[in-house]
Amino acid sequence: MSAASASGASSDRLLTFEVAGTVYALPISEVLEVVESGRVTCVPSMPKSHGGVMNWHGEALPVVTPALLLDSELLSSESLDSASVDGGEGPAEQQERRDAQYLVVTDRAEENARLSLPIDRVIGLVDGHVSRLQGPDVVAERKPVDGRVVSVINPRRLVERAAKVIENAVG
Repeated sequence: MSAASASGASSDRLLTFEVAGTVYALPISEVLEVVESGRVTCVPSMPKSHGGVMNWHGEALPVVTPALLLDSELLSSESLDSASVDGGEGPAEQQERRDAQYLVVTDRAEENARLSLPIDRVIGLVDGHVSRLQGPDVVAERKPVDGRVVSVINPRRLVERAAKVIENAVG
């Protein structure tokens, strides 16, 4: 599913998706594409548990483990400096990752891809005004959508967090 076809859609539309049982949303204008599956390649100096890169239309796009970006326990700077995701990857986990969906995210509408975010599943598009995408947090706000509380993500902060995770992992 390409967001390019949705580029004429209202900026108040949100793409909702699930990661580890939590529902999140991103403004659809910041999601370039939903990739149904992809092969993630390890980066030699980066722990497998942190992520890797995937080929997206000939471009090497960073993939960062969602727990390092979205888990509130790991979101402080101190935690990111020493963060690790427990356990290595065996064949089952590698197969699971290949079968996952990925959101190709930008941090500004009409910009280049910045990040590929592995997700469990896309829920759908919803109308919903995002009252604030300001501030330092990855989760800009929590709001009720279709009877559930949805964590709305600030795409700029998400991309910044991913850059910091990558920098700390390979640095």
